Amino acid sequence: MLGLSTIRDTVMQVASAITAALEIETEIIDDKLKIIGGTGRYASKIGNYEEGGDLNCGLIYSKLLKSGENYSCTDPSGDADYKPEEGEMAEICCPIKLEGYVIGLIGLVAFNETQREKIAKNCETLTLFLKRMAELLASKLAQTQDSNQLKAIVESMHEGLIAVDQDNRIVSCNTKCEELLGVPRNKIETRELSEVWDNDDIQMTLDNGLSIRDREVVYRPAKGKEKRFLSTIVPINEMTEGEQDSPIQGAMILFQDISDARERIYKIAGVGKNTLFDDIIGESETLISAKRRALQVATSDSTVLITGESGTGKELFARAIHYASSRADNAFVSINCGAIPDMLLESELFGYEKGAFTGADKSGKPGKFEIAHKGTIFLDEIGDLPLHLQVKLLHAIQNRQIDRIGGLVPIDVDVRIIAATNKNLEEMINQKQFREDLFFRLNVIPLVIPPLRARTGDVRLLLDYGLKKFTGLLQKNIKSFSQEALHALLRYNWPGNVRELENVVEYAVNMENGSAISLSNLPDKIQRVMPDTLDEKLGFKEKLDHYQKQLITECLTETGHSLEGKIKAARMLKISESTLYRRIRELNIKDMKIL
Repeated sequence: MLGLSTIRDTVMQVASAITAALEIETEIIDDKLKIIGGTGRYASKIGNYEEGGDLNCGLIYSKLLKSGENYSCTDPSGDADYKPEEGEMAEICCPIKLEGYVIGLIGLVAFNETQREKIAKNCETLTLFLKRMAELLASKLAQTQDSNQLKAIVESMHEGLIAVDQDNRIVSCNTKCEELLGVPRNKIETRELSEVWDNDDIQMTLDNGLSIRDREVVYRPAKGKEKRFLSTIVPINEMTEGEQDSPIQGAMILFQDISDARERIYKIAGVGKNTLFDDIIGESETLISAKRRALQVATSDSTVLITGESGTGKELFARAIHYASSRADNAFVSINCGAIPDMLLESELFGYEKGAFTGADKSGKPGKFEIAHKGTIFLDEIGDLPLHLQVKLLHAIQNRQIDRIGGLVPIDVDVRIIAATNKNLEEMINQKQFREDLFFRLNVIPLVIPPLRARTGDVRLLLDYGLKKFTGLLQKNIKSFSQEALHALLRYNWPGNVRELENVVEYAVNMENGSAISLSNLPDKIQRVMPDTLDEKLGFKEKLDHYQKQLITECLTETGHSLEGKIKAARMLKISESTLYRRIRELNIKDMKIL
């Protein structure tokens, strides 16, 4: 029976194509443990033997050649048979069978955490893919159904594929290539690549045999709009027995629409945990009302402006809206407009072309809007956006296009915008710090997140949730809060809202060594507000002022600090408006400056 070395050209092409498509190193060995094809570090080991060529050594490859079973390992430390020698972190391996005999093995090997996670998360799919590749090699070796099966693989690829010979003449392409370039196959094949696509990178590969991976390139057709592709170019070598440096026979271009590529990367990586409205903890009427309104608008593509004090969970609401929308399978991209220096913020939002400025990446860089294509972009702290970028953002919203720094042609983007702020944008408009036209574009669906002090009853729920969360993370056996600690926590005003509450619970869990959180292990600021102690020291007037201030503050939180809000608050309190204004001054009740 012929061995895999007979079809080493095909073996090497399959290995290169697998690595180009999956970005994981590939190794193919025959039934004598000889390396026939491979990529990355295996390319230089072709012709050598795995496991010393000893089929009776009892290690994993020798066992698989005998058993003919599939194999996967995502944790080498837990597998006695898998002995990594070069830093292997994970592997999927399938036998290559012909006429009932195992004639070799084909494997995907991870050497970094990204590759390991990809194998771990897609193990079943990748095993099935390797099985198909193994069947393809066996079929080629038997010289039956070779061209049909190989064609099926190529035609099923989500990338466009162009193969050129050493003279840069196109010898073949696939259906996806026709679709992406908008040119039929009979007008592509047999022509020089430069007549179809002005791609300078291909000549570099033909000249020196180097692969060019994940390069953003522009395709400019004779008619119609230019297109942006993510391109990988790999050389096609003529593998000869015993040769390390084999002649370049041509090259293969794999390319895909850059937006589609980012969508797939996002889905494979599984960026972030899906946030549901059920993950927003609370049973108060004010919170339920906010959740109900957010859920109602989630199914539309309208722009949402979320306002609320710092720490109330504005990004949590934004994520919940995204994952309840039709865009849930695509990217949720968050950027804090107040956390990035002005000089960098424009490139972060809109990207830049190669050579746009000193120090720019030579390939250019996509911005957050492009990465969020077909998904949602969350613009946090929108009130901190500089005026010159407000103009550019307004243009992006109105035209559904962005302009990269240094770019000549606008790029179409399809994103839903959710913005958030803890500032009073209407007041900023009056002070010429925020554009009125941008405010109206953002404030299509206003959503106000209530502060924690207005969410009666939710503090206890959040405390219990935080205790369970941090005792699990810190591996402590703390069951509850002491009565004194709970009393203080429930009476505290929580100016930092939910974020402050989480920090307090994390602090207490770190400090506590007993089975219940004690008052002494709470932050000093909460111990100082212990109400019973406070009440003992206060006289009647001080106590009355204390409770009046608390009552008026809660009412204004619900109605708002505007003129109309104060009229409503006076009615709720059953006092005159003049009395309300007088008590606000006397008690030094501050306007929270929230829309």
